[in-house]
Amino acid sequence: MNEYEVIRQEIDNYLMERFKYRLSLVYLTPDNIVVCRRISRVDLYLRIRKVGSTFPPDCLIIARISFRRGRIGNGRHFVRFLSEVAIKYGFKHIGIESVNEKSRTFAEKLGFQSIDGSNYVALVKSLISYFQNMY
Repeated sequence: MNEYEVIRQEIDNYLMERFKYRLSLVYLTPDNIVVCRRISRVDLYLRIRKVGSTFPPDCLIIARISFRRGRIGNGRHFVRFLSEVAIKYGFKHIGIESVNEKSRTFAEKLGFQSIDGSNYVALVKSLISYFQNMY
């Protein structure tokens, strides 16, 4: 299993445990994008990037995420989990792509910084510190 497949498996295990699914929800596309099956209570599209683009290198990029039941802490919990995965596999940044007003507020609350007004990024170390100070 390559590193991207291992990350996919960790995300799948997290979602299965958190949302009480028995079957796998997540698959990895050939271009290293983690996607959640649409039949779930979670909609996830996550890019795994080692090279720079709009986002810095070594970045896990949340391109799309939503939960059927919003505003109960699922997003914050997922970013905390993703920060731990990022540290484990040597990623230095987490990004949020193409924000809308709700996701912009969410990103700024967690300490993400705007790259270009539409995309946000945070250092994983900063996120880990934020979550440690929260609890």
